[in-house]
Amino acid sequence: MKSQEAIRIIRQCISTERYRLLRHFSERMDERGVFWPDIQAVIDHPKSVRDAGVDQYDRPRWLVAGKTTDLLNLEMVVVIDHDDDGNLVLLITIYYED
Repeated sequence: MKSQEAIRIIRQCISTERYRLLRHFSERMDERGVFWPDIQAVIDHPKSVRDAGVDQYDRPRWLVAGKTTDLLNLEMVVVIDHDDDGNLVLLITIYYED
């Protein structure tokens, strides 16, 4: 899968509420003062979408980086999964880039 297809799937899953925030992701949002509009800004206008191999369950893992609404550099780890209803994304973690 290429990065253009990955971000298309991620955007589609977010817009159709086919995503799951892992507890770790939610905790990092709280710790870093990141809000949903920041996540949406990165997904809507990423500066990069990079293949990060697969997770422990052999699902494609992607690094999506971009600017928050406050113009801070943020990167998130996103896993693309598939269930009986179609694609689903898992938001794993976020961190600020230097």
